[in-house]
Amino acid sequence: MTSNRARLLALPAALAFALSSVCAATVPASAEDTPGAANPAYTSLMQDVLINADYWGKKPKMLAAGLGFTNILGVTDADDTDIAVAQAAVQAVSGAWNVGLTCESTATPPQRAYTSAQSPNQIYNAYDYAVNEGSGLPVEFSWPVLPSTVDATDFRVTLSDGTVVIPEGASITPNFEFNERSTVVLVGPFGTPFPADQGGVYVTEVQVVKDSTPMKLIGPKAKKVSAVGMSATKTTSPYDLPSSDPTDWAGPKLTGGKISKMSTAGERAPILFGGNLYNDGVDLYGKAAKFRIRVLTTGGFSPDGIRGIYPTDYRNFFQVVARSRKGEVVRLVEPGRTYRIDGHPLRVLGLADVGMKQDSYDYCYTDDHDNQFDIVLGGSIKAAQRVRAVRIPATGHGYQSLYNPGGPGTTPVAGVYYTSPGPRYRQTIVNALHDPMTVTYVKR
Repeated sequence: MTSNRARLLALPAALAFALSSVCAATVPASAEDTPGAANPAYTSLMQDVLINADYWGKKPKMLAAGLGFTNILGVTDADDTDIAVAQAAVQAVSGAWNVGLTCESTATPPQRAYTSAQSPNQIYNAYDYAVNEGSGLPVEFSWPVLPSTVDATDFRVTLSDGTVVIPEGASITPNFEFNERSTVVLVGPFGTPFPADQGGVYVTEVQVVKDSTPMKLIGPKAKKVSAVGMSATKTTSPYDLPSSDPTDWAGPKLTGGKISKMSTAGERAPILFGGNLYNDGVDLYGKAAKFRIRVLTTGGFSPDGIRGIYPTDYRNFFQVVARSRKGEVVRLVEPGRTYRIDGHPLRVLGLADVGMKQDSYDYCYTDDHDNQFDIVLGGSIKAAQRVRAVRIPATGHGYQSLYNPGGPGTTPVAGVYYTSPGPRYRQTIVNALHDPMTVTYVKR
C-alpha cells in the first residue's frame, strides 16, 4: 500500500496552477500554431471522461463568469529555483509573494506556497498556450462541459472599455477530476490590476459563440446540448476596494450547492494530473462520512490568495444552515459537535476535496485550488434532509474572508492592488440525497 508520505509527495503534480511537475514538456516554438500537437498533458486532460460528474440544476446555462485576477499567469522566471529571482519576477508584475516563508513540514516550501503566479511553461501544460502575464477568468456552468469541445475560440470576452477579446487558452484545469468539470478557465489579456473607479479594466460579459467545433454541455441521462449563446455579465472588478458592507465585496462567492450521500465515484484525474488525489471525504474521515455538501465557487478559494484551504478550516469560513419542520433555524457552527434537527443528529466533520489528510497543517499544505469542495457530514439522513443553505459570514465572530488567487498573501507590498475579499453570502443547497445529480459519460 502506498504510504501517506509517498502520496503527499506525489500530490503537488496534480494541483491547480502548480503544474511544473505534471509534464516535462517545454514549450515548442510552434506551440501557438499547433495546439495540442506536442502537449500530452493537455491532450490527456481534455478527453471526454466524466464519472459521477456534478450538475447543479435541471437547465443547462452559464451560472457565472468574471475576471479572477490579472498579470500572474505566465510570468517568466516565476518557477526559477533561485527564490530571489522568482520573487523579483512575480513582484515586478504586482503579484503577491510570501517573503520569508518557513514551514515546519518542509525545509523547502513549494513554489505554490510562495505565490499563485505561474510561469509560461506551467500554463502551457494545462492550457496549451504559453500565455505571458495573462489573466485568469473562470466560467461556471450548471452542467459539466464535454472537454473535447472546449476551445479558446468558443468564447468572446467583453471588457469594461468596450474591447472584445478572444481568449488565448481555455481548459478545465483546475477542475480536472472526473467528477467535476463544470468550470472552464480562460487565460488571456482580460484587464488591469486596478479598481474600476481608478481606471481599472475588467470583464463585463462572457459569451459562448459558435466555432468550428461548438462547445457542448452534458447533463442528466448523458444528454448533450450546445452551449452556444450562453452568457453571463459582471459589473465589478475583483480589484475594487471593499466597502463597509461585506455583502458588496467583489471577491469570489458560491454559485451552486447540493447535499448528497457520500460517494467516491469519479474521485480521480488523468494520470499526468495525479491520478488519485486521496482527498475525498472517505479518505479524510473514513466511515463517519455519510453525506457531503458539494459547493461550486465563482473563483478559487483561499484564505489570503495563496494559502490552500485546510480540511480543518470549516469554522473559519462556513456555516451549514438547517431548518426543522417547525421552522426552527439550526446553524452548524462548530465542526465535530452534534446538532439536533427534529431530534435527529447531524454534525460537520470538516472539509474535503481540498488536499490530503495530515496530522497537522501549515502554510506549505497543498490543496487542489479548484472551484469545488465538500463539507462532509455525519449523522442521520432525516437531519441531512433539512439542510437548506451554506453561509459565508466573511467577517465577525471569528470568521474570515476568502480570496481568489490574486489576493495579497501574507506580505503584500505597499501601493500594490491585490484582489478583494469575497462577500458575505448565502447559497441555497439543493437536496440531492435521493438523486445525486451526476452524469457519467466516457467517449469510446
